[in-house]
Formats: sequence, C-alpha cells, structure tokens
Amino acid sequence: MPRLSLGLSIGDQTVQVTGIIDTGAPISVLPYWVGLALGAVWERQAELGTLAGALADVESRALAVTCSQPVVIGAIDVPLWFAWAESDSVPLLLGQANFFMEFNVCLYRSQNYFEVWRN
Repeated sequence: MPRLSLGLSIGDQTVQVTGIIDTGAPISVLPYWVGLALGAVWERQAELGTLAGALADVESRALAVTCSQPVVIGAIDVPLWFAWAESDSVPLLLGQANFFMEFNVCLYRSQNYFEVWRN
C-alpha cells in the first residue's frame, strides 16, 4: 500500500505521521493518539457516528488539521478533515474526503511507485 509521510498540525502542535493512501476509503481516518498529540479534545469535536466495515464499532468525531509535506509542491498548510477514531487500532487513512479533494495521486502499482501533487 502506498504510504505518505506528512506533518499534521493544530495551532502550534505538530505531529509527523505516515498515512496509507487509500483510494477506496470514502473519508480520511485519524487514530485517537494522533488527535491527542495534536492537543484535540474528544468531547469538543462534532460527532460523526461510527466508522464502516471492519471499523463499524468505532466512534468518530470530525477533526480539522493542517497538513504539510514539503516534498510535494504546494503542500504547505493544506486544510484536511479527518474522522478522528476513538481507537488506536485504526491506521491513518488518506481517503476521498478530503485528501483526494486537495491532492492528485497517480499510482503505478506494477512499479511500486506513486506520485502526489497539488494544483
């Protein structure tokens, strides 16, 4: 699976993470520990309900962050929304809403290579 390292920030708190670029995920998902490391407070975030599929029993909240990936041109201080999961067992997923709304991704699976860029 293609993985992308990036910095996520809320205010002056920043965490370096690696996320899975998931073209099949309808939303981006953030593990609980990452939100806490960014200083987010679970009770202050809007409820989204449970996640889907194998994560159907995991509650989630909406969390807005700022993303930076200096290697990707134009990828400094990009606003991203995540379904912040109340679990550390979920991977950080970069999904359709809103990672793929902000970034273009081209996968070359047979060559084990991918490109990410922002317009």
